[in-house]
Amino acid sequence: MSDLMSLGYFLAGFLIFLYGSNLVDTMVVCVFAIFSAIGLYIFGPNPFLFGTILSTGWCLLNVVVEKAFPIET
Repeated sequence: MSDLMSLGYFLAGFLIFLYGSNLVDTMVVCVFAIFSAIGLYIFGPNPFLFGTILSTGWCLLNVVVEKAFPIET
């Protein structure tokens, strides 16, 4: 697989799940993250799954930080 194709697959996984993670419940995002981690463990390095795990992890990190440090207006 060429470098540009790998970058394309990574960006596709990252952007799809980054956008989708903001639309669904936090538990669904946890399930996506777990399946992505299992997929990376089974299949090894995969650009699409790596983008997926990064975007779902980013979403979960945002949720945890918002709950730990709520912004009072």
